[in-house]
Amino acid sequence: MNETAPLWRSEIGKLDSLMSPGTMVGPPPPPPPGKPPQKNLPFKALGLVAVALVAALVWLLIDSGGSGKSADPSPTRSTAPAGEFEFAKNEQIPAPLRDTKCVDHAYGAVKDFLAKTQCTQLARQLFTTTLDDGRTVYTSISVVRMANAQDAAKFKELTSADGTGNINDLVREGTVKVPDLKSLASGGFASKLEDREVVIVESDTVKHGADEAEHNRAMKKVSEDAFRLAGDVAG
Repeated sequence: MNETAPLWRSEIGKLDSLMSPGTMVGPPPPPPPGKPPQKNLPFKALGLVAVALVAALVWLLIDSGGSGKSADPSPTRSTAPAGEFEFAKNEQIPAPLRDTKCVDHAYGAVKDFLAKTQCTQLARQLFTTTLDDGRTVYTSISVVRMANAQDAAKFKELTSADGTGNINDLVREGTVKVPDLKSLASGGFASKLEDREVVIVESDTVKHGADEAEHNRAMKKVSEDAFRLAGDVAG
């Protein structure tokens, strides 16, 4: 008993020193208070995304016109290539006139030929252009489509000969009214064969120039330039 008592009191002394106020060891102090966690950040992010999507949609609507219409519609244009003269459709005939009874729109030997050899389509339209001196040229285009290339060649040969008649131009037939102009036959004539089709073009002005031969050459030049419109007329 006497040998263990000093050891016990020694251990008690160490315990007392450890429990003294200056040497007491405990858990670390809590960290200083900070900002509370923002639990609504995901909702704010979703809101920003929604705003961006709406802005993009509005921009697309404005860029496309917003009403289902094209922002820059392309005008409908003729498929004819460019040429020397600028032709405009006569406002009395804004679209080609097409018929299958060619014989009803012909005269002379041409009429007799079409009575025996029928065409499959006649398409006609009137155009105007302006000369350098300001005169208006009236140009009638007729496209006659035959049943085959052989009939078309015969028809082209007949219409190109003098005194054999022709297809009525739209002024001669009275479809288009031009004061002081009864027909285009005194101007410039040109014809062209394309497989089963024969293109006939006649051009003239109300007043001729002083030189009739020079006038006819000028009108023939206009008629030949108008060949490029035949495709739109025939359809």
